[in-house]
Amino acid sequence: MMIADFLVPFVTIAVAELGDKTQIAMMAFAARHRHTLQIFLGAMAASLIVDGSAVLLGAYVFVYLPKVLLSAVAGSIFILFGIYTLLKREKEKGGGAATKKSVLAMAFLLFFTSEFGDKSQLAALLFGTQYNMLLTLLGTLGGIAAVLVAMLLAGKYIREHFREKRVRLFSSLLFLAVGAWLLIGAAVKG
Repeated sequence: MMIADFLVPFVTIAVAELGDKTQIAMMAFAARHRHTLQIFLGAMAASLIVDGSAVLLGAYVFVYLPKVLLSAVAGSIFILFGIYTLLKREKEKGGGAATKKSVLAMAFLLFFTSEFGDKSQLAALLFGTQYNMLLTLLGTLGGIAAVLVAMLLAGKYIREHFREKRVRLFSSLLFLAVGAWLLIGAAVKG
C-alpha cells in the first residue's frame, strides 16, 4: 500500500522529533532571530541531506562514521552556539540580506550536525529498506517539517513576548545544556 510508504515515516518521525534536542534548539534559535523562514530553510536543507543520505545510502554512513565522533562534533557546535548567543548583542533591526544569510547558514550547520546520526536518520535508513524510497524521503521530511514549524512558531512567540536579554540567556543556556549532554554522552560511549 503506497500511502503507508509516506504515512508510516511521516507519523513515526514527527512523534520521534517531538521534544528532540534539535527541535528544541531550533525553537531557541527562532526565539533569538527574526528570520524564521531562513531558519526553516536551513534546517530543511540540512534534513534533506542528512535524512536523504540515510534513505538513499543506507547503512554505509553508519559503518564508516562513528556515532561517538558525530556526538562530540554536534556537542561542540551546540556549546559554541551557546557561547556565541550569550556574548553577541543582536542588531537585527534592519534585517539585511547578510543577516538572513548568516541565520540560514547557522540553522543549516546546527541542524546538520545535531541530526547526523540521530534517531530520525536511523529511522529514515530503516524505512528506506522497507518502503518506496521517494515516499519514505517525503514522509521523513514532512514529519520533520511539521514539528519544526511548531517549534519555530513557539520560538517566535517567545521572541515577541519576552525581553531580548532573557531570551538570549535562555537560548544560551539551552544550547550549552544540549552541547554538554552530547559531549558527556560521547565521552561515556567512547
